[in-house]
This record gives sequence, structure tokens and C-alpha cells, in this order.
Amino acid sequence: MRKEIEAAATAAGFTARQPADDVPPGLKSCTVRWQADGAKATDSRKSYDTTVAALVNGGWKESGSSYDRQSVSKAFDTGGWNIRAWHHPQGRADGTDVDSFIANDTGPACEKPFQEDLADKTTNKQ
Repeated sequence: MRKEIEAAATAAGFTARQPADDVPPGLKSCTVRWQADGAKATDSRKSYDTTVAALVNGGWKESGSSYDRQSVSKAFDTGGWNIRAWHHPQGRADGTDVDSFIANDTGPACEKPFQEDLADKTTNKQ
């Protein structure tokens, strides 16, 4: 999954921001987080749109979208995975854009690890 997102994003002009992945250990096989380095993107909105188009051309089906001023969020599904893709202009304190892609395995093998992670986060907030 990571290779698919990274291939689409880098072909569109993005480079990965480090650290690119801060997934909890129990979810490593179920979640992929990829974030672009906004400081290195020439036109991050164009790169975002091109990345999204490449995912759609690769078989991902758009399942939702939302817009808030200039920000955009889109959701895609395919073969037991979903992706959320965000573009937020000037979303960082330094004024660079935030473009990120998070993919989650929605199959039965990942149901328990997601429930355990949610329970752990809920317990730790109390």
C-alpha cells in the first residue's frame, strides 16, 4: 500500500516528509501514513490533485469529499482498504501546505488491532 501511495505522490511532484510514518506498533500492518514535504512542493494543490487522479486511475473509487474554503478532504476505497487524502493550504506554522494520505486495511484481520488501539486511547484519556 505504501508503495502505491508513494508512487502516485512522487510522480505528482511530492517528496515524503520525515518521519513519514508514526503508526502505533499494533497497527503497522493495517495502516499507512504518508505526508508530503510542503516546503519542497512547487504547487502542492496541483500535486495533490494529480496524486488523487493517479489513485483513481489505479482503481480507487471515490467514496466522499468535503471542502472548507481552500482545504479539501477526499476518501477512496478499493479491495479492503480505504484512503483519506487531505490538502490544507498554509496548514503549518511556517506557512507551508499540509498534504497527507492515510490508508487503512478494513478487512477482518485488522478489526481487532483497531479496536484495541481505540480502547487504549479511550482508557488513557480518563
